[in-house]
Amino acid sequence: MPDKVKEKALGPGYHTLSLEVVPEFAGDYIVFSKYSDSDLSFLKTDMWKNIPAVKNNRVIEINSKASTYSDPITLEYLMEIFKKEFLGN
Repeated sequence: MPDKVKEKALGPGYHTLSLEVVPEFAGDYIVFSKYSDSDLSFLKTDMWKNIPAVKNNRVIEINSKASTYSDPITLEYLMEIFKKEFLGN
């Protein structure tokens, strides 16, 4: 876990980041929750492309509209994604 995450983002709730500090918070993997109608222009920036997890193809995309993160169906959906991505199963 990156030191910035330990320092700033371990408490409950959400933590908002500005784009320029994302590399400081990125770990070996990035779980990227996105909406299809979101502005994804930052994915084309050098900042994003130079994050080691991005360079190593370790970005796990989650469809935000398909999950609420707390109900049993979503948890099963996420478990399958994480199992496949982290364990290669």
